[in-house]
Amino acid sequence: MTPMLAILVAVLVGSAGFLAAYYVSTRLVRELAAVKAAPRERRSDVPRSPFVAAWVRRVEPLVPTSLEGRIERRIVQAGGLEGLTPAELFLYVVITTLVGVALSIWIAMATGWTLWLVLAGVILGVVYPFVWLRDRVRLRHLEIQRELPFHIDLLTLCVEAGLDFAAGVAKTCEKGKPGALRDELTRFLGEVRVGKTRAEALEAMGARVGLMALTNFVSALVQAERMGSGVGKTLRAQAEQLRSERSQRAEKAAGEAPVKILIPLVLFVFPTIWIVLAAPLVFEWVFGGGLAP
Repeated sequence: MTPMLAILVAVLVGSAGFLAAYYVSTRLVRELAAVKAAPRERRSDVPRSPFVAAWVRRVEPLVPTSLEGRIERRIVQAGGLEGLTPAELFLYVVITTLVGVALSIWIAMATGWTLWLVLAGVILGVVYPFVWLRDRVRLRHLEIQRELPFHIDLLTLCVEAGLDFAAGVAKTCEKGKPGALRDELTRFLGEVRVGKTRAEALEAMGARVGLMALTNFVSALVQAERMGSGVGKTLRAQAEQLRSERSQRAEKAAGEAPVKILIPLVLFVFPTIWIVLAAPLVFEWVFGGGLAP
């Protein structure tokens, strides 16, 4: 096979792979967007289209058993993601891998770069969905961590005003800010109403979220219930501790800011300043006779 023919075959294969991956991903995005349009409804409770269900069934045997539990736990920590399953996440891995391979082959053929770029495309395609899932977990944890002091203060006021813990949580959900923490508290109330004890529902909420600050808060409440101490005092102590931790995080972020700003300064600001200052001198030196003998 001549080099020209090999390049032509590679371009055709890459173009065909890209078009196939683009068609599949576009169809899946359109189908899943229609399913996701149902607000506050888990996607597992909504009938899937035969197209999506067929691809999920094909990908499901590829999910490693050792990773399935960890992926499912991370999905729960991210808030459920509209009922996303490990099989669907691996379907996204397949799609992004196909798109990465097709794009890397096209770029390699168009620019003459080495075909090792294909390996980079495969790695990026495989890693991207897991990085996306990790970022969703981090964003939800950050949201809950920011909302926790306010909601605990509100719950403390409700309990110290004479309401019991469940009624205080209900009032907090009613008056609190919409967000991930209020959703978790609402789910906690639902679990208590269906028969779980308060300690079991609190421990389930802590395990479901997986955030250290919330886990410590839940542990303190469970311990106070078992020891028979007042819930109001425990809530007050936890609120003060969370406010102190928030102040410490703010001080830490303020101390790290000068160090973090050095990178954009060195890479972008300083070179621009030197160009502005030195350009007239260089121009005068080159074109004004500076190089003349």
